[in-house]
Amino acid sequence: MNVPIHDIDSYEAYINRELSWLSFARRVLDLVEDTSLPLLERVKFAGIMGMIYDEFVMKRMGGLHQKIQKKPQHIGYDGHTPVEELAMCWKELEGQTRILDDLIEDTLRPALAAEGIHLMDYPALAKRDQNYLENYFKKSVLPILTPLAVDAAHPFPFISNLSFNLAITITNDGGRNRFVRLKVPSNRSRWVPLPKNRGFVPLEQVIAHNLHFLFPKATSFDTYFFRVTRAAKDNPWDRARLDDHSADELPPGSIIGMVTAELNYRKFAGIVRLEVSDSIPEALRNWLVEQLRIDHRLVMPIRGLIGCSDLLDFKVTGKEHLRDQPHHPVPHPRLRKISPIDHNGFFQEIKKRDILIHLPYQDFDTSILSLLQHAAVDPQVLAIKLTIYRTSKDSPIIRALMDAARRGKQVAVLVEITARFDEAPNIEWGKQLERAGAHVVYGVEILKTHVKLAMVVREEAQGIKRYVHVGTGNYHT
Repeated sequence: MNVPIHDIDSYEAYINRELSWLSFARRVLDLVEDTSLPLLERVKFAGIMGMIYDEFVMKRMGGLHQKIQKKPQHIGYDGHTPVEELAMCWKELEGQTRILDDLIEDTLRPALAAEGIHLMDYPALAKRDQNYLENYFKKSVLPILTPLAVDAAHPFPFISNLSFNLAITITNDGGRNRFVRLKVPSNRSRWVPLPKNRGFVPLEQVIAHNLHFLFPKATSFDTYFFRVTRAAKDNPWDRARLDDHSADELPPGSIIGMVTAELNYRKFAGIVRLEVSDSIPEALRNWLVEQLRIDHRLVMPIRGLIGCSDLLDFKVTGKEHLRDQPHHPVPHPRLRKISPIDHNGFFQEIKKRDILIHLPYQDFDTSILSLLQHAAVDPQVLAIKLTIYRTSKDSPIIRALMDAARRGKQVAVLVEITARFDEAPNIEWGKQLERAGAHVVYGVEILKTHVKLAMVVREEAQGIKRYVHVGTGNYHT
């Protein structure tokens, strides 16, 4: 195949970064379409697609909106202005979202039903199941709902990022219409199970069809769903520059306060997408656009499920034939027989020659995690040094580092607190490590530390030796 060679300075030599991300997303979308995959795996990939799109809109499209505000005439390496990039991304995102929407409604839901897994719409339920959900609603959902009316005395409420909402038009006895926004509680399962494995019903439909308990005096309801996505692109260092500060002028330790302020700012960042039920009347949609103070071009009608990332939480018991076989990583052959209390044996094995761990096929826990767990309790280990970009929620690595610090070892950890969407947990990890006695560094000025490195300093008969792990993946287990 002949590939044209472009001048490195020409626009044709470069691929647009944002469209490249969406090209990757399209390859993942192919997995949702792939009938050779087990059905529940395809459902899982549909949830992953929702998560990918949400992150793309927050980060990439949010960044393009900021470019338009700051440098609207800037031309990128591929020859496009931010306005042109945004239009191209929106067109591609809309097309992919429509494909995913149709796949879920026309392919996955019927296929699930054929396997006895019914993701039901409320009106199609038998009376006994409607009665069951009515009782569930009154006992478990109604007490935590907070309707917010919009009228002369009540302005349109703030809509938080990725929150799922009902747009309700209520008609009362006197014929007066009133708009009410009702937030779907995120601390209730999105997929409400019916008794005896008869299926699941989306929580938003359970709420929408039981509003008469919340508004007993209303004579009718018109209900639609909507969700907003807000930008999450700002870099705290960029904000410092906008505030006319250089890194040299900032007081020591400012990064923690800067990131915390950035997290608060993100809650109120500009809206970059409004997803709405495609059945919503044009007048109500235009009114929402007006109240949210956004451009009508940011509206994305959705035929089926809004917020399909929640499909990652669609838990079905049994049905193992609809899943991939469980993956069981194997211990590395050189580490397989080493006892968890044989610290010297573990380090002596590494000392023979380097060990290449091939994840996820070889076991993380008996290799990388074991390195740090051995180091934490081995009396010959003097120090442990590690970088953390992301780690798991209940991290055994963090526990090993805290254990090492309590045992008097020198523990130094670089915690990158500007890791997008992990800023808050990383700040908390840093505080916990500090309380345990570890030395914590919160990143490097201006730069983002993405490297995955660990070093163990051990005193041996021949002198001090260093054992190093160099990785390409985050310290998850």
